[in-house]
Amino acid sequence: KTYEAVIMGHHSEKSLQQLWEGVDIGSKYGGITKPVEDFQILDHPNHKSTIVSVTISEGKNRQVRRMFHALGSGVMKLKRTKIGEHLCLDGVEENCWRLLSEDEIQRCLGWKARDLEKPDHRTNI
Repeated sequence: KTYEAVIMGHHSEKSLQQLWEGVDIGSKYGGITKPVEDFQILDHPNHKSTIVSVTISEGKNRQVRRMFHALGSGVMKLKRTKIGEHLCLDGVEENCWRLLSEDEIQRCLGWKARDLEKPDHRTNI
C-alpha cells in the first residue's frame, strides 16, 4: 500500500531514516513494523510541514500515523494512492469504490475473472 502524507515539521531523508529499518509503534499496536518498501520526500510546502510518499507491506491499524508519531511527527493528512504494484486509486473519489477490470484481476491477483453474465445453474438432485 502506498500513501501520500502531509506530516508536521520540516524533515529530511536523514531525520526519517528509521523508516527504512522499521519503527517501534508500541507493543500494544504490534511492536516494530517491517521496514518500508519505498519512501520519498515529495515537497516542503512551508517550513512547518513535509509531504512524503511511503509504501508499506503491512496493514496494521493506523500504522502510517503511528510510525510518524513514533518518529516525533504527526500526520495532518493521509491519502492512499496505490494498492500493490499496479492498482492506482486515481479518479476514485473519497468514500467510493470501483470494480476491478478483468485485466486487473488477472494481472494483479493472478485470478481468472469469473463470467458474471452466465451464472452456473447447477441443481442438487
